[in-house]
Amino acid sequence: MHQGCTAEPAKRLARGCLRLLPQRFVRREDGTVTVFAAIVFVLMVGVGGIAVDIMRFETQRVQLQYTLDRAVLAAASLSQTIDPNLVVESYFETAGLNDYRLAVRVEEGVNFRRVEAQAEMELQTLFMSIFGQRVMTSPAAGAAEERVRNIEVSMVLDISGSMAQQSRMTNLRPAARDFVTSVLSDNANPANDQLVSISIIPYNGHVNVGTRLSSVFQLTDEHTFSRCSRFYWEDFTVSGLNPSVPIQRMAHFDITSSTWSDPISNPRCPTSDYGAILPWSNSEAELHALINSLEPGGTTAIDAGMRWAVALLDPMARPALGGLNSVGLVHDDFVGRPADYSDDETLKIVVLMTDGANTDQYDVMEQYRDGPSPFWRDPDDGDFSVYYAQWDLYWHEDHDTWRSYPDGGDDNDALRLDYADLWHHIPVGEVDEDLFHRDAWEEHDNQDSSVNWWRRSVIEDMAELYDFWNIVDIYVWADEGDRRLRAICDVAHAQDIVVFSISFEAPTRGQQVMRYCASSDAHYYDVNGLDISNAFASIARTINQLRLVQ
Repeated sequence: MHQGCTAEPAKRLARGCLRLLPQRFVRREDGTVTVFAAIVFVLMVGVGGIAVDIMRFETQRVQLQYTLDRAVLAAASLSQTIDPNLVVESYFETAGLNDYRLAVRVEEGVNFRRVEAQAEMELQTLFMSIFGQRVMTSPAAGAAEERVRNIEVSMVLDISGSMAQQSRMTNLRPAARDFVTSVLSDNANPANDQLVSISIIPYNGHVNVGTRLSSVFQLTDEHTFSRCSRFYWEDFTVSGLNPSVPIQRMAHFDITSSTWSDPISNPRCPTSDYGAILPWSNSEAELHALINSLEPGGTTAIDAGMRWAVALLDPMARPALGGLNSVGLVHDDFVGRPADYSDDETLKIVVLMTDGANTDQYDVMEQYRDGPSPFWRDPDDGDFSVYYAQWDLYWHEDHDTWRSYPDGGDDNDALRLDYADLWHHIPVGEVDEDLFHRDAWEEHDNQDSSVNWWRRSVIEDMAELYDFWNIVDIYVWADEGDRRLRAICDVAHAQDIVVFSISFEAPTRGQQVMRYCASSDAHYYDVNGLDISNAFASIARTINQLRLVQ
């Protein structure tokens, strides 16, 4: 006790002590740390407890959402035979979740099932209850849908000569058949609605339109020997081809044979329906048969194959499909296809594969495409004559004679050949050699060569007009083919056509354009050997997969 307080009377002592107490309280420091530490400790416990409750809440929420997502995916499957509500509940039971509130909503039709679900679970807090928050509610919501949408597929298959290497064609055939089978499986639904149509477009240095498709797509009428199409740059800047506007028909000609055969033995475009486009089919057997028939040969025009692939998905082709339906070549369920690009119920897909890169594309020069030629032919024996207007005479090639009438003309049997007919009877490379040879100026009815020597310069000038490279037109160089391919792929992307591309042991330049054409890197496949089957299988799974839509 303070000494000043002991010496004073009691009353003064009390007043003095009361005055000194505040001063002493302010001056003394013992006990303050303990109080602060207690306050901080309480705050730390509170904050830590809140964190624990939040972590427990988030763990429960994630588990609830994960279980619900898996449950609605399983319940939405069209192959699921158990009631969707029971499927969802079984997933929650298997996950060990209890005391949840669940609402399931199911919509389904012939070609779709959509399952939506919302779930809630309450969590009793451990620490937050101190602050008045006794319960936290974990929400989860999701929806899944499997919809067998109308699917339009264009399948573009490389049948060029390089497909003979490394068993590529052998590996392609089963892979393509399995793809067809898998994608067409959506047609096996309870209502037997044909939801999937597949067009196969084989290609090498050209595309054979074939008799079926050319019956509803017009080709120019220079000849009717074969039905391969030729495209121009502007054709690659639009998505559709108008069936009523004639597409340029490739000339019928042979640029590979080195000996004369009549008719030509190796036409650039097949005269049959070999390798022809098969449009809008739902027949597994028909599609498989085409795939099985494919053999490697020829050069490579990926751009031409892709051009047709997009055209057969474009609404402009609807009248052509209708025409084939009217004669029983396309299923009734496909009437009204190709669907509009804005149709949410239709998925348009191109599967584009190659083992190579674009090569030069050949035709004949415009002036040699059609119209009358100076060549005559006796249909009885195939003998040729060449008419020279300068002298109004005919050189009879088989008889080495000059006459005032064509070979076979005595009985008015000889026919003047249109250029389109000419190339049907003689390979391009044989014209200048076989119809303008030296005999025309060195021999004439067994007379001395001097008799016709003065004809030589005219005949040689005529032969020059029919030199191989004056007839043959490289109308698309390889790099131009790449530019065309990129252009039509840009058009496809702009119309939201899904493009899968497969480089099957392709060189670098081929890989580059195929990667460019794919809708994304995930839609591009670079495969070797038997992996071609995995690529087609992966694409089929992607087309048929379930989609989590919310």
